[in-house]
Amino acid sequence: MESYSTFMGHLAKFTGGAALALLLLLEAKTHAAEKAKLTFGYSTTGPTAVGLWMAKEIGAFGKYGVEPNLVFISSSPVMVPALIGGDVQCAIAGANAVIAAVLGGAPIVSVASLANRPYLRLWVQPAIGRIDELRGKTLGVSRFGATTDNLTRILLRRVGLENAVNIRQLGGTLEVGLAFRHRQIDGAVLATLRTDAPYKILVELAESGIQYSMGQLVVSREFYRRAPDTMEKILRAYIEGVAVLRDPSQKDRVTKTIANFTRLKEVKAVEEIYHDAAKYVDRIPRVEPEAVAATLELMGKKGLPIETFADNSIIDRLVREGFVDQVYKKR
Repeated sequence: MESYSTFMGHLAKFTGGAALALLLLLEAKTHAAEKAKLTFGYSTTGPTAVGLWMAKEIGAFGKYGVEPNLVFISSSPVMVPALIGGDVQCAIAGANAVIAAVLGGAPIVSVASLANRPYLRLWVQPAIGRIDELRGKTLGVSRFGATTDNLTRILLRRVGLENAVNIRQLGGTLEVGLAFRHRQIDGAVLATLRTDAPYKILVELAESGIQYSMGQLVVSREFYRRAPDTMEKILRAYIEGVAVLRDPSQKDRVTKTIANFTRLKEVKAVEEIYHDAAKYVDRIPRVEPEAVAATLELMGKKGLPIETFADNSIIDRLVREGFVDQVYKKR
């Protein structure tokens, strides 16, 4: 069989240079159209993952020449070594885990904060009517150092009950729900309490004025240095996904996507994720100092510059160039 170069030589002699030039042009376009393939991990199946899922669903990543393989990794601390080792090139992880890892020397950087208000609530036993009635009682959290634990402590500090309430680690949100049902705890700070026992929502954390980065888009500093153009494409695609999420006319499509990725069968559970995502996932996913201040204070690092662990330069440029406004004008 003739080699490719021999074939091209014969073709050039037969047709002159025109066909050869055309084939070379097509070949160049084919190479240019090759997508940047990467593994994109996410550590939540809650509201902060919905923008990512929608970007995949609507083909926004492909539009910008990126082909991500979305992989669920349930623990943010596990995501960090995956990023450092190159098994995952991009990830959504909890802000507290990201900051703690950076302070511990991990070469990673946050390039976006997906929601800067907490969509968690303080769920309590029906007999509790006021926040001060929690004094001496017990609140459950999934794990110490997790988002539920951090926000529980931030809330208690804010209402003057720090060290006046017992905090019990239970392992996960399912275990928290079971402990609540059996009255082993008096309440918990969660997005949703999974229980058939009577309950009361005592505080909506976002409505109380608390700011908190609920999830961050993170990459290794090596990936960010090596492929800033790919990082920009990822952020452009993500912003388009969020625009669809926030569009009320797209609710059916969004809820179907949530059900697909979470594999939830209960309509109520899917609706809860949808409503929190549509309400709290930010139009401009910037890492805001106010949203990480409480986390830094809990870590004893109050006043630490966000540049230590975050870089807003791409997001800020996309805003200045009018990209975000253009995306939403199209909807």
